[in-house]
Amino acid sequence: MNSFIKFTKLIIVTIFVGLLVPITFANAGYEEAKKALDERRFEEAFAGFTEAAEEGHMLAQYYLGVMYATGRTLPRDDVNAYKWFMKAALQGHPISQGNIGTMKLNARGTEYDLPGSYFWFILAEDGGFEKARKFMWRVTNYMNREDINTMQAKAEEWIRENRGEINNES
Repeated sequence: MNSFIKFTKLIIVTIFVGLLVPITFANAGYEEAKKALDERRFEEAFAGFTEAAEEGHMLAQYYLGVMYATGRTLPRDDVNAYKWFMKAALQGHPISQGNIGTMKLNARGTEYDLPGSYFWFILAEDGGFEKARKFMWRVTNYMNREDINTMQAKAEEWIRENRGEINNES
């Protein structure tokens, strides 16, 4: 029986390490990429953010979106900026949520979507990105009451379903 317990512990440790290693590499890749960005080594930062973002690192996804959206470090690509901001936004990153709202409002990388823009501004503001509040209220000037109520309800549902998960993972 003792060997069975040792074997079980070995399997559990192996599984745990197997799950932890990609997260550790993604975090290390992100940290190196952020340092490279801060030191203006843009190609290295782009490569590091790309690798970490593809592994699901939320902040790497955000910074990759910034790099594509601004066009300062590589050619501007709104479709890829939208893609990476959306990945971070779906993980609850408030600034990315605000960026999605802005991109929908300005039809950058996606189609014009006023109610969708309002939805993402609500999420961004709820997540602590206070600048989203002014955009959120501005867009309501161009929306009908039914769309406002629908988007508020959808946003409240998303917050209920997702903010708890995000807070529990922190």
